[in-house]
Amino acid sequence: MDRACPYCASVDLATDEAGVLRCRECGRSCLPDASEASAAIGTLRDPDPIHRLDVSPDGDRRADRSRRESRGAPAEVASWPAALLALGTTAVFYALLAVLPPTPVGALFTDRGWVPYVITLISTWALLLLGSKLLRLRRERAVLGRRLLALPPDGLLRPEHAGVALAALRAEPPIVSDSFLARRVERALHHFQARRNAVEVVEFLAAEARADEGRVDASYGLVRVFVWAVPTLGFIGTVLGIGAAVAGFSETLEAASSLDAMKESIGVVTGGLGVAFDTTLLALVMSILIMFPASAVQRVEETFLADVDDYCAEHLVPRLEDAQATPPEDDVVAALAARLVDAMAGREARED
Repeated sequence: MDRACPYCASVDLATDEAGVLRCRECGRSCLPDASEASAAIGTLRDPDPIHRLDVSPDGDRRADRSRRESRGAPAEVASWPAALLALGTTAVFYALLAVLPPTPVGALFTDRGWVPYVITLISTWALLLLGSKLLRLRRERAVLGRRLLALPPDGLLRPEHAGVALAALRAEPPIVSDSFLARRVERALHHFQARRNAVEVVEFLAAEARADEGRVDASYGLVRVFVWAVPTLGFIGTVLGIGAAVAGFSETLEAASSLDAMKESIGVVTGGLGVAFDTTLLALVMSILIMFPASAVQRVEETFLADVDDYCAEHLVPRLEDAQATPPEDDVVAALAARLVDAMAGREARED
């Protein structure tokens, strides 16, 4: 009997080196029946030298360890590349301000001491981090439209099929197999292969969802530090400016006998007050420009987590079928004891 694709019902199927059936019509993967799946799993455990897949226990442990170490929020990105890019962007920004004609806005960044330079660098760093997270979220969301599970013809995934399904998942392109959704499905399949119980997989996925919510919240820790640091830098600029103004005021009192000296010292006082108020204004504006995008990106990431949970509930959990139930050990002992009692009773009856 010809096998058919469980997705498009096409019979134009091809078997790859991993023993997984791939449909030439829709391009999706499916699993063979139970007997062929067992043979395929045996093939995976002893692959040919040309197409070698590391599915040995040590290889699985190494792969699982590396995945756990690199595990994080869906849109988690490295901070240092963004820091280097922010440094370059800040340098270009100030180079443009030096070339362009002077303006009041340019003076706000360049003529108020060292504090505006640091505020600009930190604000740019935070915005680049949020932009990188948003770009990664777009790539992760694109995986939601794919079918990641290779299913048998009947559409039900049993524990004996989990090994082949995992191999098919790892055979996907890196942009898919290394995605957040694929790692969630892979961990669920590992749990199903070990525990052989669909209910426990549901509980495992619920625990994973709660843990990922915590990772999403923790991934915004550096951005929150920036939101706190920018106004603090503004207050530092305020203190420096007021200190300069107070020092200029004392010079004004000393130069009260000379009108020209008094005018010069008053300029020092007003300049110090300008630094105080302008740095505070710049810091408050920059903190607002960080807080709103951070809140929006975090909401998008939390929505993506909810979509991942819906994907697992719709495409993974309904297709899991428990292994054939075996009687508990206590029931086996009780059954053996009952048979022994019956045998002894029968022997006594024959002796009588």
